[in-house]
Amino acid sequence: MTPPKPKQLSKFAPDILRKMVPQTLERHYSVMSYDGHDGGCPGCKSDHVVGFGWLPKTFCTIITERGGFKDVKVSVRRYLCMHCKHTFLASDAPFYDHCKYGKAIVDLCLALAASNPYNRVESILMQYGIQVDRDSVKRYALAFRDRSIKKAGIPVMDSSDAKIGVNILKMLFDVENVKELKEKYPKAKYDSVMDETFPRKKGAKEALEKERFNKSVNGEKLPKFPDSFTVASSYMNHLECFASIACRNSPFNEIVAEALAKPLLGADAIVTDGSRCYNSIRDYNCLFHKMKNFFGIDPFLARQREMMITNSRKLPPSIISEYMCDIYSFAKVEYEEWLKARYPDLFDSETGKYIGAMTTNAMEGGNWRMKYELRSPYQNVASVEARSILIALKRFFANVQGR
Repeated sequence: MTPPKPKQLSKFAPDILRKMVPQTLERHYSVMSYDGHDGGCPGCKSDHVVGFGWLPKTFCTIITERGGFKDVKVSVRRYLCMHCKHTFLASDAPFYDHCKYGKAIVDLCLALAASNPYNRVESILMQYGIQVDRDSVKRYALAFRDRSIKKAGIPVMDSSDAKIGVNILKMLFDVENVKELKEKYPKAKYDSVMDETFPRKKGAKEALEKERFNKSVNGEKLPKFPDSFTVASSYMNHLECFASIACRNSPFNEIVAEALAKPLLGADAIVTDGSRCYNSIRDYNCLFHKMKNFFGIDPFLARQREMMITNSRKLPPSIISEYMCDIYSFAKVEYEEWLKARYPDLFDSETGKYIGAMTTNAMEGGNWRMKYELRSPYQNVASVEARSILIALKRFFANVQGR
């Protein structure tokens, strides 16, 4: 394994980050020892265990002022089972399984990875005087993803082995679906939306440009979109939290849609776009998508597009925009009246407005925000899914903190 290259602490980072954090970590943890154990042997459950020496473990690695590295080690008690001869470490040791650094460092990496790409997390930690390389941050995120799928993976076609995505409601509230959540919190509103987005793969933009050039030379039809992943999710509008999320290499399909809808069982309403993948799931269509399709076939706008192509005289953009706004406003009022009659539980009698989601734009800050939060392209779907799960959890806790 290649050791990390020396790093130079940024002179623009505040002294409390560059100096005080590493010094505090070293001063506090270098004298710590852990020797507690709850019960007997974790293998055979025997109570006949004895101390078996001390094991130094690296809690973290700090960056010195000269750019070198220094391990901060803690002492962890080892135990030997006299019955099965199994050795194990003290249960109160601050380490996760298969992680080199301490829990606090791993948790910090995951918290930062919820808002930053893996390489950016490494740079941020460097400002704190803490050394964690990009691959380690990625490995921690992937381990968190694997544990999330193990705990809250959504079974496909009632198979316990095959799972798609993660049930975020189960991770947050320990429930399988909205129906169980209603029993815990009956006064809340539970309207939901489902949508998908497509972050491009690393190198796909350059590959698309080459493909478009080659096909233009041969007179073939040009591809429009780069190769991408599918990030699909469901979102609780009033709770302001994700209900489920899945990332796939394959295009969005009915199987993924049905799996992601399982946590929504018992929801007051589900709004989606017009994709046929949602035909067996949705309660009503997104107004924005309906109007987008309407404007696509509107005769007046079609004539304006033809005039634009032929360079004929056409109306100014302000007139066209005003026309579209008037049509959309009228359709919104009509749609809202229909929804209030169909879903009276989502009607606010005080304001006289429909308070449920009328569009999938309720996910603004959710799914589309997630595409922004991913920030950089990735090579494999596991990396995208790991970050997407962290982003979804971060959004919920940020909303809770802001209330």
